[in-house]
Amino acid sequence: MASVEVSVSPTKKRKAEEGSSAVDGGLEEEHPPAKKMWLLPKEEVDWILAQSNEPVPTEFRELKRANPSLVPSPEEEKDESTMLLYACVRNCYEEEAKFAEFQAWVRGEYARKGFVEVDYDYFGERAEVFKLNDEAREEVMGHWDHPSDSDDDDEDWKLFIREIRRTFV
Repeated sequence: MASVEVSVSPTKKRKAEEGSSAVDGGLEEEHPPAKKMWLLPKEEVDWILAQSNEPVPTEFRELKRANPSLVPSPEEEKDESTMLLYACVRNCYEEEAKFAEFQAWVRGEYARKGFVEVDYDYFGERAEVFKLNDEAREEVMGHWDHPSDSDDDDEDWKLFIREIRRTFV
């Protein structure tokens, strides 16, 4: 039986050698070990997928329609509250775009695998967001933490706080 000799181009040969040297030659630094992945709870997947595409306040949408670039005019730059509004609107739309991208990724993962895995950093970042949100809420609404002694007021307060958390967290 005749042997068949396979010709390998010098480029392919060099790449193959570089690939083996990456394993043997200590170039592991270029390829850090894979992070441990954790299953995202089904309830959280459901919540992520159920979010609407644009839950921004009406005032923000109106400003964006009137000024799509969200760059204030020189006259508007003189008003500190208007500048703060522009900053909030820009941030809101940036975060909404990030979330829409994340939501699309979650949707794709769930459709393909039937579950979603995230690295442990996801949970740390989420905990940090919750902490910052709680601190900001305490700073702004802390003086309302102790409603009157009426049970009705207390229950209304709890419902209000739950609604705020559901809306902004």
